[in-house]
Parts: sequence; structure tokens; C-alpha cells
Amino acid sequence: MKKITLLIAFLGMAACENPQLGIGATFGSGGVSVTPSVSGNVGGARVEVSG
Repeated sequence: MKKITLLIAFLGMAACENPQLGIGATFGSGGVSVTPSVSGNVGGARVEVSG
């Protein structure tokens, strides 16, 4: 399932202008939490996917 998600993300990024990757790290008492996000412009619209 992860391979399919990565493939879709890769193909989506190929169609994007100005692609960006963020990690969204949060530090708290329970440790570190990471929420990755991928964003870019597709057809003039801003698109962001986070997980």
C-alpha cells in the first residue's frame, strides 16, 4: 500500500509547479511527532497533501 501511495505522490509531483516537501516536526512531552506534507501548484491551484 505504501508503494502505491509513493507512486501516486511521485506522479503528482511530476505534474506540479514549484513542488515542496515539508516534515512538520512537533516536539512534546511524549517525544517527536512528524507529519510529512507535499505541496505544489497544479493548473494554477495550490495543492497540499499531508499524512
